[in-house]
Amino acid sequence: MEVRWRGFKRLTPVGEALKSFIASGRFGPVGVEAVRWDECLGRILAEDVVSPVDVPAFNRAAMDGYAVRSEDTFGAKLDKPRKLRLVGRVEMGEKPGFEVGPGEAAEISTGAMLPDGADAVLIVEHASVVGGSILVYQPVSPWRNVNRAGSDVRSGEVVLRRGQFLRPQDIGLLCLIGKDSVKVYVKPKVGILSVGSELVEPFSQSPAGLGRVVDIDRPMVRCLVERCGGDAQDWGIVGDEAELVAERLKEGMKGAHMAITTGGVSVGKSDITIEALRLLGAKILVHGVAIRPGSPVALSIYEGKPVVSLPGPPAACLIAFHLFARPVIRRLAGFRTEFLPCVRARLAARVPSRLGNRSHVRVRLYRKDGQFWAEPLQVTGSGILSTMTRSQGFVVVPEDREGLEEGEQVTVYLYTPHELVGGG
Repeated sequence: MEVRWRGFKRLTPVGEALKSFIASGRFGPVGVEAVRWDECLGRILAEDVVSPVDVPAFNRAAMDGYAVRSEDTFGAKLDKPRKLRLVGRVEMGEKPGFEVGPGEAAEISTGAMLPDGADAVLIVEHASVVGGSILVYQPVSPWRNVNRAGSDVRSGEVVLRRGQFLRPQDIGLLCLIGKDSVKVYVKPKVGILSVGSELVEPFSQSPAGLGRVVDIDRPMVRCLVERCGGDAQDWGIVGDEAELVAERLKEGMKGAHMAITTGGVSVGKSDITIEALRLLGAKILVHGVAIRPGSPVALSIYEGKPVVSLPGPPAACLIAFHLFARPVIRRLAGFRTEFLPCVRARLAARVPSRLGNRSHVRVRLYRKDGQFWAEPLQVTGSGILSTMTRSQGFVVVPEDREGLEEGEQVTVYLYTPHELVGGG
């Protein structure tokens, strides 16, 4: 369905817009670098990690008890125990200086190295000490209560794979196998430029008022870029002059892999971002997308690099970022897949929508009767930031629906995976 609205010749459906943008360039990892183990949390592996060692490196006790030869315990019963002579004790961190021979046993602590000759650990509850010997009341099978060498990780095994997001447990594994550095994908440098003569810097000496507006898009987008795995570069504010915008973009893109602009991308007289892109000779693939809020979006390619132009109103800016900038940044950062965290919920009130437009309804999540409910806050009002701060995510109304009904099961796309912590 073709949609026309507010001066745009055509509003492109979301799926079509993103597909054409991704297909237009080779948006893959921008490079590889070696990083120390203590600096690679949250990075994406650019290599398979192969363990050079067995873990554990030796057979070790999984329980406190007695290292024994399992065959010496066969047939042991409460009323007919087997008697084994104690020949020593093994503590964690030491190498046994003796063997366990037939009819012998050794005290052993959890994690300690199993002495040669022993092939099992009898737990303390199944034995008693009598003089220099133990009485065994229950048989133990071979390798019972023993963590065998290589049972966790084997030498030569691929333990972490290329494309994997490195988590705290993965860092622990690197330490365990002695891998002090790994190759990861370079963070893409993403330049962020705000366009608008009315804008002033946050906390500026020139206060907002009398037509002036605090630039909140750039700080928010900078945080989002970092969260997506990018390296945000602040290109500041440029007024409503196409030549100056083009100049700032041209200079910034020399050292960046991608650019994001905010504001000046609609169809009014002061919306000069598109003109600036044309002055640069950028290939403008999409201008205007069939979404609410956030239809004034432009997707372009400049010298083979992606440029995402987001609308200025903050709510529209954030939603458009999630739809169009986030997937590209993650591809450049080496992520293999793109997804937004989500939960299922019931809609607390009906939401109307316009056919042909994909609507993004900001919702507040709360629990009731053991399930999540989504309270709609706003569909329109792209400049009202408080609806974003009071919401945990958004619900999508597809282009072919005229709304969603109260009580309907919906998917709520969360702004971050942490939105439900401490929530209602």
